[in-house]
Amino acid sequence: MQIDQRHYDREPTSRKEQIIILVVSAAFLFMMAMEIFSNYEPRKLGALFFVLFWIPLLYLHEFGHAMMAKILGWQVQRIVIGFGKVFTTLSLFGAPVEIRAVPLEGFVQIAPKTIQLARFKHALIYFAGPGIELLLFFIIALKFGSVSELFTLSDHYSTIALQSLAYAALAGAIINLIPIGIITKDGSTPNDGMGILLSLFATEMDYKLWIEEAKKSKN
Repeated sequence: MQIDQRHYDREPTSRKEQIIILVVSAAFLFMMAMEIFSNYEPRKLGALFFVLFWIPLLYLHEFGHAMMAKILGWQVQRIVIGFGKVFTTLSLFGAPVEIRAVPLEGFVQIAPKTIQLARFKHALIYFAGPGIELLLFFIIALKFGSVSELFTLSDHYSTIALQSLAYAALAGAIINLIPIGIITKDGSTPNDGMGILLSLFATEMDYKLWIEEAKKSKN
């Protein structure tokens, strides 16, 4: 996840592009299903559930960022789910939500309103995405009674589904908290882990300039 501005791929997808995306997605799921049902056993569904849960967890992740920004009094300017051209547009917290062609990443475009505790608020906003996934993981772990029980293999479908959801949430949180820079067409963008560190070491002037730029773009 990057809390950043993107300047490309703003055009909506064409009908042809939408069909191609749906066909490729269906083909991928079909091949996975064929592998699962070859020498079938219930626990093999775990891999399919893991993949299927990744997309709704991406929505939850970006919602976490946006919700924390709203709670802390920052502007939520835009929420983007996926990359590529825009598939459809919704609205959340008074900001447009762009659902893009390939839902494998996302970002929230925000801006501070004041410099008061800006560094710590910014770090909290970065943490809120993986944080909400970690919260989901521990809620599911509590349901199982312990983390060790959560990682015990089962052949019950509901248990497999819950375990896969927990694994996907934990994996997403860990991946996003490892501090790295993500290469995009706009250059290198920090992920959540790197963003937390950069926020804490930012200067007051950085946030003053950010507020001024946000005011200019709003006008």
